[in-house]
Amino acid sequence: MMKKNILALSFSMMLVTSGLVGCNTNEAPNENKEQAKQTEQTKQTDKATRTITDSAGRQVEVPVEISTVAPSGPVAQMVLYTLNPDKLVGWSREPNETTKKYMDQKYWDLPSFGMFYGDTFNLEALMAAKPDVIIDIGEPKDSIATDMDDIQKRTGIPTIFVEAKLDTTADAYLMLGDLLDEKEHAKKLAEYSEQTMADAKKFAASIPEDERVTLYQGLGDAGLNTNGKGSFHSEIIDVAGIENVAVLDKAASKGGGNEVSLEQLLLWNPDILLFAPNSVYDKVAAKDPLWKDLQATQNGNVYEVPEGPYNWMSFPPSVNRILGVKWLGNLAYPDVFKYDMIKETKEFYQLFYHYDLTDEEAKELLNNSTLKRK
Repeated sequence: MMKKNILALSFSMMLVTSGLVGCNTNEAPNENKEQAKQTEQTKQTDKATRTITDSAGRQVEVPVEISTVAPSGPVAQMVLYTLNPDKLVGWSREPNETTKKYMDQKYWDLPSFGMFYGDTFNLEALMAAKPDVIIDIGEPKDSIATDMDDIQKRTGIPTIFVEAKLDTTADAYLMLGDLLDEKEHAKKLAEYSEQTMADAKKFAASIPEDERVTLYQGLGDAGLNTNGKGSFHSEIIDVAGIENVAVLDKAASKGGGNEVSLEQLLLWNPDILLFAPNSVYDKVAAKDPLWKDLQATQNGNVYEVPEGPYNWMSFPPSVNRILGVKWLGNLAYPDVFKYDMIKETKEFYQLFYHYDLTDEEAKELLNNSTLKRK
């Protein structure tokens, strides 16, 4: 059940009114009076605010009507795009050619103001874009409230944090739907997300511990970085009932993961090797000498994570992972996660990315994983 009580917005309307305008001795024509009245009503609407409580527990005063939004980073950018791309005033990270393939061309050239937490942030570009609010979405850090306050103070723009872990994606959509007056579509996205997670947990619970598949997720140019068990970026492995072999003392919280040795990987000897795009998938799948002694290589269980417009597994760790749960569960346990992944992929892209995939495009996305599975 969605945790509405935990993440629901608390609203208190704060209508701001201006002083009365003095009368002009020269009466304007009726049409000018009506125009002036409409202008004044618009001003009043612009000044209407409400106070919300964000996921960091902060009280933030925001406009009642929010028509423009700036994302603080890639996770927020992706979530907001799925809800209503027309409200985005720019990118925190410009879409690459892979992303553009699944995106309406009118969004390609939105201004880029960089990531708020990095050295790419361009305050001047942000201010020129004039967003009504700034929204940060993702995993809550210990310093999140302070970080949001700092951004709001630096920009003078209301800044809101919305928590969105894998199992709270539905709640995040409901919260954003209320905030941005996108309740109808937010409800559809929330229901899809909640049902996917509920099904995955049910399917995973049915798999005996001694029959669970083990997996290594290879990242980086050499494939020897990985997201450790229990980390934010590896959540879908756990949800799909798969054993992540990378049990580490301190799993990194960033997307680059932890570096491991090939010797350690040989000791783990996972059932499945799964590589991020632009890693060493082609080399390992061809039974490179360095990897040939692993049982996954010998058995042909070497796969590549689908990508487009975003990586389905963790880069960035956003709503792309909802489809990733279905895909990874089906890859490891096709007799339990009984999905037609062509059909599921097309449905997800239409609902979340506003893009109608052809069967051939869906097959291309799955070519190095589901469609090559033995």
